Amino acid sequence: MNDKKTGRLPAGIHTALVTPFSGNDIDLASLKALLEIQKNSRVSGVVALGTTGEAPTVTQKEKDAIIKECAKALSGKKTLTVGCGSNDTKTACEKVKRAASLGADLALVVAPYYNKPSQRGILRHFITVADSSPIPVIVYNVPSRTGVDVSAETLSVLSAHQNIVACKEASPDMQSVTDKIKEAPELDFFCGSDTLLYHFLCLGGKGGVSVCSNIEPDKTCEITDKYFAGDIQGAKDAFFAFYPFLKELSCDVNPVPIKALLASCGLIFAQVRPPLCGLSEQKRSKLLYSASEAGIYIK
Repeated sequence: MNDKKTGRLPAGIHTALVTPFSGNDIDLASLKALLEIQKNSRVSGVVALGTTGEAPTVTQKEKDAIIKECAKALSGKKTLTVGCGSNDTKTACEKVKRAASLGADLALVVAPYYNKPSQRGILRHFITVADSSPIPVIVYNVPSRTGVDVSAETLSVLSAHQNIVACKEASPDMQSVTDKIKEAPELDFFCGSDTLLYHFLCLGGKGGVSVCSNIEPDKTCEITDKYFAGDIQGAKDAFFAFYPFLKELSCDVNPVPIKALLASCGLIFAQVRPPLCGLSEQKRSKLLYSASEAGIYIK
């Protein structure tokens, strides 16, 4: 295994950035505005072209433009992580190298989806990608979307690789998450579900890759900031104050709700690419009410 580790993912909140659209194109003006908000906030970084960024329906040309814009806007002041996953190992390797050449600091690599590989196959996939990557790799485990779960044993082996530095864990099974954090202490674990952020922190997690921080970066950071400062009760209170809203953000498939909310603030168009559909008016009304209860006031 190669010893090429260049850095770790900073602790705290990393915003899973939406990809704004206008008609058939990427809305670069809105993307710049969103990045400015993130750059001026307390978040530790931005994750582009992940699930929230609708990566499966963004073309390679569009991805290149997004990565370049993110790297330019953040200008080293925030960490830029780019989603580079594929269910084809060779393609994943190529995506990582391309993202690195365009300014990515770290690569987020999802477990191979659809193929449903064995744990041995998952292990080989990540080792192959990490061996060839010029930047640190983050394992992304999201069983609800991939159909496979990266086991604690597999993560334990992967944690020995000097170029695999973290795991974005999006399993709702906290028993499984507990086992993974225990078995792979060399990895930094980041929560992939806002509704479980406080739980991850209590287990030793380093922060979260957050959807909510698209709209409220500093309020989301308040949870992690207080926790790491030793104000455990304050972090818990901040989390529970936000919890009903965080649950409501799951009223439809991500990123449909967060895009509807950002659109209500006039920051982007609510447009998502097929096969996703926009939020129904009934769900939108409930989401806006929940946002107002959480102190997010739509102008």
